[in-house]
Amino acid sequence: MPGAVAIATAVLSGAVALPAYSWLHTHGLVSGAPWELALMTPLVVLAGLEPVQRWIGSGRLDNRPAVRLTLAYALFAAYTWLAGWSLVLPATAILVAVVHIQRSGSQVWRPAVLLLAVTTALGQIGVATGAVSTVVAPAVSHVATLAIFLLSASGVLSVGLAVSERQHVEAALARADARLRALMESSSDVLTVSDARRRLTYVSPAVERVLGQSQQDLLGADLLTMVDPGHRDHVAAELADVVTAGRGTRTSFDVVVTSSGGDARWYEWTVHNLLGDRLVEGLVIEQRDVTERLQHQEELRFAAAHDDLTGLPNRTGLLERLGEDLAMAETEAGVAVLFLDLDRFKEVNDTHGHAAGDEVLVALAKRLRAGLRPHDHLARISGDEFCAILTDVHDVAEVAGVVGRLAQTCDVPVALRDGTQVSVGASIGVSLAFSPDREPDAMLAQADDDMYADKRARRWREENEARLGLGRQNAEATAEGGPA
Repeated sequence: MPGAVAIATAVLSGAVALPAYSWLHTHGLVSGAPWELALMTPLVVLAGLEPVQRWIGSGRLDNRPAVRLTLAYALFAAYTWLAGWSLVLPATAILVAVVHIQRSGSQVWRPAVLLLAVTTALGQIGVATGAVSTVVAPAVSHVATLAIFLLSASGVLSVGLAVSERQHVEAALARADARLRALMESSSDVLTVSDARRRLTYVSPAVERVLGQSQQDLLGADLLTMVDPGHRDHVAAELADVVTAGRGTRTSFDVVVTSSGGDARWYEWTVHNLLGDRLVEGLVIEQRDVTERLQHQEELRFAAAHDDLTGLPNRTGLLERLGEDLAMAETEAGVAVLFLDLDRFKEVNDTHGHAAGDEVLVALAKRLRAGLRPHDHLARISGDEFCAILTDVHDVAEVAGVVGRLAQTCDVPVALRDGTQVSVGASIGVSLAFSPDREPDAMLAQADDDMYADKRARRWREENEARLGLGRQNAEATAEGGPA
């Protein structure tokens, strides 16, 4: 179809040109035969049509620019020389140069200026030698041609430099766009843009690789479809706050995002309100997977509040838990702190080694935990010291029962891996609170003091029991030996 249009245009131009050239020839304004000029006109028109240019360039306008440019210059030169208009060749040639520069790029402007200079010089040499006819005096032709050439060359140069600058800008933009696309496609972050109604207007390609969701399916969908159902109300409220705050507002919050496979992962959403920006007109949301980071933070928090050996909360975890329990203490539901110190643990370490001591600690931790009620808590706060928190305490007798049970637990020998059995025992101090106005540190200190009092009492009892035992042995020995 384009070829037929081109041929029809060329034929029509020739038919219209013949009477015009006849009139010009009659008045001495052209030197060539009208029919020759009428035949040249379709060729000149055809050479400038885009379908012909593509045919010469094998279907492309940026292919074989030198061949297409040379052909066009040759036709224009032959046309102007035949008509006796060699002085206007530079002016007509600038039209050829500009069209080709626009179509083929800035690399054409240098050969265009060269061909312009060559064809202009050949034409004027022809005029000077009489080989090329002219409708004006040769001297006038030379002067006019020089002036027109300088203007034409300057025009071609300006157009060439302008197109070159434009191409550099376009190339830089193309490289930046390609780099951005590569980064977006390789990034593990998902970038979305949604309007004020949360309808997605842009979704980065990473969504297919990261979440397994189709980029095309998400466009136009509600942003909340990416969010776990249990978090949608929270996310909707956060987004509404950003919209209400106005243009430029930026905020971040964590969201549970669901992948196409149903996996839920934590993402940090950084939301930037650019609804008022005419280039964006949306909420720009950068979605970054922070699941591993949050898990690591949780592990660090757990490690900071727990004992490595037994897995029980440490002193920090104990005080935090005790603070929460004290805040809920009431007259009818108090809190008790039991401070346990193992009595002969140092002897186990000195006699059997620290590995054996660790075995004892792990075994007693399990026993103590089993000896508490489900709603009570146990912690290891130092090497041989444990602490228990009793919640929902109603009277002192209830606490005394737990203390007795834990003391008996610690008195039961522990079997080591080598078959040896060791017995340690424990001294236990107690602190009670039936109101939320007690401080955790104060309660722990009171239980510690009470534990030392219990330890002294236990030591006093053991020493006195030892003395009484020794006295009985001496008395029995004396009694047996006296009669003899």
